[in-house]
Amino acid sequence: MGSEQSAEAEGRPGDPSSGPPQAPRSCVTSFSATPPAKHRAKMGDIVVVAQGSQASRDVSSDPDVIKLQEIPAFQPLLKGLLSGQTSPTNARLEKLDPQQVLQLCLRYQDHLHQCAEAVAFDQNALVKRIKEMDLSVGVVFSSMQERQKRYARYAEQIQKVQEMSAILRRVQLGIDQTLPLLERLNSLLPESERLEPFSMQPGRL
Repeated sequence: MGSEQSAEAEGRPGDPSSGPPQAPRSCVTSFSATPPAKHRAKMGDIVVVAQGSQASRDVSSDPDVIKLQEIPAFQPLLKGLLSGQTSPTNARLEKLDPQQVLQLCLRYQDHLHQCAEAVAFDQNALVKRIKEMDLSVGVVFSSMQERQKRYARYAEQIQKVQEMSAILRRVQLGIDQTLPLLERLNSLLPESERLEPFSMQPGRL
């Protein structure tokens, strides 16, 4: 039935309901403004504004180069494959002898054992010396404590002397203020009742 309907639609070209035939729309969009292709700059296109000075540098006096030259040349332990070689040709890889490696390890172990014994001996000597120094420091500290206590008593006595000296100065000031008053009072008395001049000098009453 669907095929019959399609055949009828095709067999009615003059049907006004179908309308005039229209041209099919194109879905392809044309890009007319394409960017120009980039060209690589050539050496002739580069303009040099100022030619730089390229003076030759003397690297013989460079300290880094001198240190690199002082490094001695050495060879790897396994000389079978060096840099640049992919596989040994007609040559057998040189390997380490296990017996010699064992002897080297034993010798190194013996050396470390001797060093450990030397360090232990020095450590014991240092511990003994530290104990002796601790004992000496304790004796000196106790003697210094005793001296500090004795000097503290001396300081207390000196402080008492200073206090007594301050009291004597105050007494002397009082006497100096009292003597003029005594002389004035003595001058007001009759001559028969006047006292002898007061003096602080010893041997004079």
